[in-house]
Amino acid sequence: MKTSIKLLFMLCVTMAFGQKHTVEGEIKPVTEAGLHHIPVPYNFRTHATANLRDLRILDAKGNQVPYFLKSVTAFKTTQVSDFTEFAMVSTSQETDSSSTYIFENPDKSIKQAVFLIANYQGSKSYKLEGSNNKTKWFGIVNNGQLDNLSHPEDTQVYKVINFPLGAYRYLKVVFNDKHSLPINLLKIGKVSAEKETISPIKMDDIPVKTISFSEENKKTQVHITFERPEVIHQMKLNITGPALYSRDATLYALRSREEKRNIETYRKVISSFSLRSDKDLVFDIPPMVEGELYLEIENKDNPKLQISSIEFMQKPMYMVAALKPQTTYKVTAGNKALNFPDYDISEVVNTLKKTLPLATITSIKTIEPAKEAVTQTSFWQQPWFMWCCIGVAGLFIGIYASNLIKDLNKKQV
Repeated sequence: MKTSIKLLFMLCVTMAFGQKHTVEGEIKPVTEAGLHHIPVPYNFRTHATANLRDLRILDAKGNQVPYFLKSVTAFKTTQVSDFTEFAMVSTSQETDSSSTYIFENPDKSIKQAVFLIANYQGSKSYKLEGSNNKTKWFGIVNNGQLDNLSHPEDTQVYKVINFPLGAYRYLKVVFNDKHSLPINLLKIGKVSAEKETISPIKMDDIPVKTISFSEENKKTQVHITFERPEVIHQMKLNITGPALYSRDATLYALRSREEKRNIETYRKVISSFSLRSDKDLVFDIPPMVEGELYLEIENKDNPKLQISSIEFMQKPMYMVAALKPQTTYKVTAGNKALNFPDYDISEVVNTLKKTLPLATITSIKTIEPAKEAVTQTSFWQQPWFMWCCIGVAGLFIGIYASNLIKDLNKKQV
């Protein structure tokens, strides 16, 4: 019994690890050694798992090359004029724990502060407290977050934080340094004018297979299909008419569930939004993996919208890996049995240059699973032969039983 269990376990393990990747590509040889950004192209990513846990980089000998994933975020900067610095009361730092800054509020009330921070790679969480005597402190912000803490052209960056209106004389900001290096907070103050500029993410387009329209009950139904289930983050509509409109729209997918032993289909709402002629028609939607979507637009008594195109996009994703110059590397994906690799690189590389050299994945090809050879089945292995044998055997048994009953009846007479 134990031997059988071991054999079954070994068979399952062999099946799991015997699975092959379904897509592979080559990293174009780089010219300098060190860390590189490696964009994951759409036509490669579409064959991988949704969370990209099956990505692997292999060198010429087939050894894994450590990497970590990095998503691209919108870069925000704040241009500040007429900066007025607050008086800093005290600063303190506990190694590997926290950094604390106490400053004085010069106004009767306050609901905003501006931090001037030396460039820092990463994000930082903080707490904000208020006091009137520097002894008893009260909470204002319990879990704040500072992101995009570096400037592309300057050595420091302004970050504006907003919080509930208060009248505390002193404010204390405590940065959490338990899992990251401390930041260098240069000044705290206020501004009389500010302007925020955002560099948007350049999204990767997702090809659409088909789009069909239908009108029913004063609603426009749009059916969208893709070649494969895709990771989708954003949708854009191009509407040419009428000139003025305001419509409610719902994006959904169809799902199935069992109800009282019956399979029923229902709508899984993904996002609801308003289509307006005076607003941008670009919508962020919750991350999802779908191969088929539906868009329903409420027209009421208005003419239907003239939709020239619908576009879907996904946020780009990068691998960061240390590459050697003039070396061949292969990238594979599509093995659903793989889990996230556990590499040290994500732990030790906690400060990166703002710009890393790019390495590109080329020569992408899909690998079709090997087809099983079709073997000719003998006639005696066919189902009809088996049923014929059962029928003949049943006939002989019936005849034998009938003769046996006749013999018993004769003996009784």
